[in-house]
Amino acid sequence: MDAVDDNHQAPHLADFAVAVDIDTEADRVEVEAAATMNDAKYSTTGAAGVWERQLFRFHPYHGSNIHLDDDATVAFRSTSFADALTFSERPLAAGDIFLVEIEKIERGWSGHMRLGLTELTPNIIGMRSEGLPHFALPDLANLGNCWIYPISKFEMNQRQEPPGENLEPPLNEPPQRNLLGDATHVRTPRGLLPKRLLRPSMDNGNSDILLTDRGSRIGIMYVPTENDDSKAELHFIINGVDKGPVSKDIPLNRAPLYVVIDVYGTTKQIRIIQLEGILSLQSACRNVILEHITAGAIARLPLPESIKRFLLRRD
Repeated sequence: MDAVDDNHQAPHLADFAVAVDIDTEADRVEVEAAATMNDAKYSTTGAAGVWERQLFRFHPYHGSNIHLDDDATVAFRSTSFADALTFSERPLAAGDIFLVEIEKIERGWSGHMRLGLTELTPNIIGMRSEGLPHFALPDLANLGNCWIYPISKFEMNQRQEPPGENLEPPLNEPPQRNLLGDATHVRTPRGLLPKRLLRPSMDNGNSDILLTDRGSRIGIMYVPTENDDSKAELHFIINGVDKGPVSKDIPLNRAPLYVVIDVYGTTKQIRIIQLEGILSLQSACRNVILEHITAGAIARLPLPESIKRFLLRRD
């Protein structure tokens, strides 16, 4: 099911998730100021028009038993346990986190939600004479260029580890890479993200919730591998805990990577959790500037080339 590699240039490493601690007073001042700018960026109107919030949504092409609601941020399986494939509306960026919460479950079925990444464009799959595959596993995976896993892979009967608990790796096995780190925030392309948003909101983030339960939050993210930046590794984030890579052989280059979710088995309804981080002051200022000036005009400004590259997001 894993695809072969290619020769596309990987995104810059600085764009990927990095844990950030904001314990110093200077950091707190910057975060508060950036939060104000972050709120303003959605309401400012300039020459380029209104800055629109980049919501995650489900793609309009989906399984026949799926109904989308709440501006395509909720996916509900109406009947059966099949024909419930959903996709992200747009590709997932490296270092970004796609997070869903299980809102409804239905007892009596075997199995649970499956999710992962695919290079297959959702509307192209839907235009096949056979239509969308009935299942993510094995049907969609058999089409190739997919990295899809059942959430039961992560030991559904095991309680979540307490936050901050560090388990020793087995002997002769290197420690797993933790993309979330030990700080209170994690840096993503959307800014500084409070890690508490990754944990269940029910019962004040009760750590005893099972990953298949209602209220459980399941996310995925991918970043370049440490040894080969032409390949990506896919991580699952279960109720705020990075469960480590499930694949390290995803090409960063052949095609955009869409999120694919099969609302399968006991999983009845899921909702996308919108993660809006706190931008750095640099990024917040860049957004405001880009609201009032076109990209073509930036090249003519009397500015150092390094600043122009930053404004054009070519850094």
